[in-house]
Amino acid sequence: MKNERRKTMKAQSGLFCSHAVVLALFLAAGCGGDSLRLSLPQGNELKYTDPKPSLKHMTVTCDTTNASVYISNDIRSQMRLRCVVELKDNNGSAITSDASIPIVAEVTEQGHAPEDGSTVTFTTTAGSFEPISEWSTEPVQETQVETRGGKATALLYAFPGESGQATVTASFVTINETTVTDSTTVNVGTGLGAIVESGCQVRRVYEEGAPFVFLLTPTCDPLDVEPMPGEPSHMEGGIIHNPRDGLFSMVFYVDGEEAYNDLNQNGEYDEGEFAFGSDQGEPFVDANDNGTYDSGEPFVDEDGDGAWTDANGRWDGEKLIWQTARIMFTGPPHESPDTTHFDPSGIAIDAGGRQDINLYLMDINHNPIAANASYDQIQFTVEGGANITTDTLALKQTMGVTFSEDGKTIEVSSFSEDRSYQVTLEDADPNAAENVTLKTTVRWTPAKSNDYSSTDQQEMSLSDITGTAN
Repeated sequence: MKNERRKTMKAQSGLFCSHAVVLALFLAAGCGGDSLRLSLPQGNELKYTDPKPSLKHMTVTCDTTNASVYISNDIRSQMRLRCVVELKDNNGSAITSDASIPIVAEVTEQGHAPEDGSTVTFTTTAGSFEPISEWSTEPVQETQVETRGGKATALLYAFPGESGQATVTASFVTINETTVTDSTTVNVGTGLGAIVESGCQVRRVYEEGAPFVFLLTPTCDPLDVEPMPGEPSHMEGGIIHNPRDGLFSMVFYVDGEEAYNDLNQNGEYDEGEFAFGSDQGEPFVDANDNGTYDSGEPFVDEDGDGAWTDANGRWDGEKLIWQTARIMFTGPPHESPDTTHFDPSGIAIDAGGRQDINLYLMDINHNPIAANASYDQIQFTVEGGANITTDTLALKQTMGVTFSEDGKTIEVSSFSEDRSYQVTLEDADPNAAENVTLKTTVRWTPAKSNDYSSTDQQEMSLSDITGTAN
């Protein structure tokens, strides 16, 4: 019916408008101009506005905080480490959708609004006309919208990897089969689809109920750093190995606002409501883990001055807010006097007595072995004239370092925590002297299993320790 109407109107148009007439008669006959005009009722900055993410309620949680990546390149390249970013506004209400702005096309056809249901085509060079979802994992940069009352409105969304200045164009084909167009520019922010350069592949995926999910493929290496005071280390192969050599950091950032304490509960910032600890400088990767920005560390130049800018000491309502996720990249047990070893290194049980054996279990960088499954464990077997009180110990699930309350600096004491295990041997026969051998097998899972990847449990036997029970 719509096509028939257009054909009829076109014929009528020809009857009235194909003859030279004065302008007044032309307009009276209903043959006004065709036009399309774009407008941006909420401005040309595509970023979160209302509700706006608050630093007060921005969190990043990774399923795996200790990933055993230094096993094989094959296993490493297939890993997908899952991290979830949660956004809330200053009042604690969850933000679950991507930032978007409306783009309105107002269409005139022969001086009047076209029939409702007429089609306007929108295209864009950045952003997407659909948010990332189960069905939309690639940006949608062309869409058709039907008119209502002469207007068609398209929503342009932020989309991973599609930020920058967008040229948005709308076009409409009139009943006379002429095309009218208009274009405008929109500054498309990152929304929550980008991180500060990490060197590893990080991509955003969609999950029902968890809108901001990122997958890390851990094929890059953290920065090799010098030991800080109190940090254990050893030299091997011409390289100084220390725990922070395995600490990988990635920074998530989004347009938002710094936190404030809404004392009068009016839903907006008032003088004196600045929240302590919420003042941030430009987002940066603290590659050497010292809690401050150092020259050469990757950062986002928010103000465009070519240099990293520190916090300004006041509340900012238009600001890139950010949080850091950290994962310890580890490897298999590494045997040396400085890393994985037994203390004492031999067995000597008095007749009828017992002996405690301590196992210090670490990788080459002095970090704990990854434990990402409930069945990750250390298995002990005793041969000869002794019994063991416990033959299985669960691996400790730990990243291996602890950060201060503000999340910026490492607590030095944590370098020696969660790396030791103890078993007790007892003389099996006080009346006979016998040889004793302690055999140890470590089983660990490199990363947490998820819908995107899983890794097989790894196994390694440590060197035996021997001695006697007298």
